[in-house]
Amino acid sequence: MTDTPQSSPCPKMSCDACPFRRLADKSPFSFLGKLWVWHTSFCPGWKRYVKARHEHGEAPPTLGSNRNYWSD
Repeated sequence: MTDTPQSSPCPKMSCDACPFRRLADKSPFSFLGKLWVWHTSFCPGWKRYVKARHEHGEAPPTLGSNRNYWSD
C-alpha cells in the first residue's frame, strides 16, 4: 500500500449526483449549505468519497472536504 495518489479516474459514487450537495454548492452560506457541511462531518459515505478522490489524485470537493486528506 502506497501513500502516493494514483492517476486512474475515481469511480462514480452517489455523492457525485447528490441533489442536496448540489444545492449546498450553489449557496454554501445558506442554512442548507451549513447543514451539508455538518452532515459531512459524520457521513461514512462522504468520508469514503473524499478519501477515494484523494487516492485517485483528484481535487478536493468544494464543501466538506477538510477531513485531513489534503494538506492545505
